[in-house]
Amino acid sequence: MALVGQMMSPSSSTATSSTPWESRKKRPGSFIEHPQLTQLSAMLKAIDTGDRVIKGRLELFSITRRRLTQNQQSDLERRSPSSLTDSPLGPLATDSAQILLTNLRVLMSLIFVNYDCTNLSPDEFERCSDKHDVVNNVNRSLADVIDRIHRGFLAEFWHVVQDVVDVAVCEVYAFRPTAGTFGPTDRSLMSFHYFFTDLERGHILFIGSVTKSRGSLRGGMGDSDSDVNFSGESVSSATSKERGGSDASSQLMEGEIAFSDDSDDADRMLD
Repeated sequence: MALVGQMMSPSSSTATSSTPWESRKKRPGSFIEHPQLTQLSAMLKAIDTGDRVIKGRLELFSITRRRLTQNQQSDLERRSPSSLTDSPLGPLATDSAQILLTNLRVLMSLIFVNYDCTNLSPDEFERCSDKHDVVNNVNRSLADVIDRIHRGFLAEFWHVVQDVVDVAVCEVYAFRPTAGTFGPTDRSLMSFHYFFTDLERGHILFIGSVTKSRGSLRGGMGDSDSDVNFSGESVSSATSKERGGSDASSQLMEGEIAFSDDSDDADRMLD
């Protein structure tokens, strides 16, 4: 499929003119309602693969221009002095890197409501230089699984992604915490948490995928508040409830599973 390959080309960048859903934007530093994104997120609520259950979440976030506070800067200088001159987010001595870290902390706090994300270090994130690898991972571990059941999901998924962020020009970051330091990722089989950052449009698109074994769910290790709860209710999930829809975007289990080692399907997305 040529869709993703076209999105990777700067020449295919879509116009940034205002669309109807953009008129419903919330204040900076909060989730943005996007009806199609909510619908896709609902379809990712719980995917039963037999011995494992995978869940996904999509959220669109409105970037704030806030920098780190003086206290936050002092804390960062104490805990990670080298980040002032070099970090995966850029030198934290610069406004741009501080704004990015502030937004990632706020967004993580909205997603992982039962965990303190206010002091996340820039070293816990990774800049994904190869977007093709990111797309392949999302396809194999999440979108392609749904496409086997609902044909056409994969194409629709990336069409909606391109509607909210320009894949060709945005920067992609992944959350990579140190093992044993962040409960939601430690208690999962595997996980990915990507942040598609489009500064021109003022958006960050979060794409998260998580998986747990069916045995752990039967053993009472599932969606408990202390274990696996991305239960912060977003604008999109609240709107979905008001319309009688699914609350899929209000919860996300940690983890990701590569359902197949065969990369043919993902590679076709990049042709």
